[in-house]
Amino acid sequence: MTKKRFFLWLGIMANTLVMIFLTFYFMSLPWLAGDEKLLIWSTSAIKFSNRELPSSEDFALINTSYDLQLIDRLDEFGFPVGQRAITDREKLTVILEAISKGDKPPKYIICDIHFLDSTAFDASLDTVLQKFDNLIVSYHLNDFGEIEYPIFRNINRGLSDYVIGSVFDGVYKYQLMHHDSLKLTPLKVYESLANVTSESKGALVKIDDHWTPNNFIMNYRLLQKDIENLEAGFNPVNMGELLYLEDQDIQDFVEGKIVVIGDFFENDMHETLFEITSGPLILLNAFLTIQYQDTFVNFWFFLLLFVSYAYLSYMVFVEGDYMESRITKYFGAVKMANYLAGFMSYLILLILLSCLTFFVFNIHLNVFFLAVTFYLMDKIVGLIYSKAKA
Repeated sequence: MTKKRFFLWLGIMANTLVMIFLTFYFMSLPWLAGDEKLLIWSTSAIKFSNRELPSSEDFALINTSYDLQLIDRLDEFGFPVGQRAITDREKLTVILEAISKGDKPPKYIICDIHFLDSTAFDASLDTVLQKFDNLIVSYHLNDFGEIEYPIFRNINRGLSDYVIGSVFDGVYKYQLMHHDSLKLTPLKVYESLANVTSESKGALVKIDDHWTPNNFIMNYRLLQKDIENLEAGFNPVNMGELLYLEDQDIQDFVEGKIVVIGDFFENDMHETLFEITSGPLILLNAFLTIQYQDTFVNFWFFLLLFVSYAYLSYMVFVEGDYMESRITKYFGAVKMANYLAGFMSYLILLILLSCLTFFVFNIHLNVFFLAVTFYLMDKIVGLIYSKAKA
């Protein structure tokens, strides 16, 4: 092997490894490029058309949208300036008290309610919450990234925020750990039910013996329209309606199920890949993504990336490219096509790769950012070659 060929292959291998690292870095970014959104939507729609709904018998959804109470709205000095609505904690206390008395408890309770303000019913609600070993309440980060813990400090709690994309202002990605330490609610629920532990490993999260990207584009198994469709069997029951039932009926409704309590219809709605979706349903979909191991990666995933990126890196370091020449040939009359032929060759190949990783491993790639990086590297290498020949 000549010295020139040795450095050529060394550069190809180095660039391949760097691009694998950048793949997971781009996954961690909260936004998508516009073209990526279209690609992800179209491929997800194909898979979604053949989806299998989870069993509605495994879940009980309790809606709090229409069961509210008014509390004082305070200014920055602590003086009341009006009123605002929060979840009715008296009704919630009664419902949870009835559930706690059942002989066969629910499998788990996800209480996606922000307990940030104090009310007169907090003491009794806290007493009821303490009766459950299989319950988790949500907490959030404020606009400054500071933790806003619930007022019930001795209760199991999980971070229930989302990766919000600033470009589209929607929930397109989901993360499992925030700042490598704060576990989000779906991950904590899965840990408890599967009796496993998880830890952050950079851009990846190790869950038991499996690995998954910390940030991923979620495959929705349940849509908002599913919980609004009476025939699907996932319809949330309003909390106030449950109060008309006997305790035994409430206990039968939640027996052995994962119970999700939250605002399913009004004030906790977010744009997602397919439609406007409620926050509690996003949490449930994230849990199902982990439960079904949708985004777990393995040796074959990394091998696919390595082989594909090695070829793309070969395109970077070796002058001349078949795809680029085809684009130039067919669109050569368009000046912009000649200029962007190199970029389009990378983008087309990465789109094909992303389709393959999605349909085989359920993982989308950020193809636009990857294509830009390969193209810039191509231009830099070309500039170095031209100066070396001068």
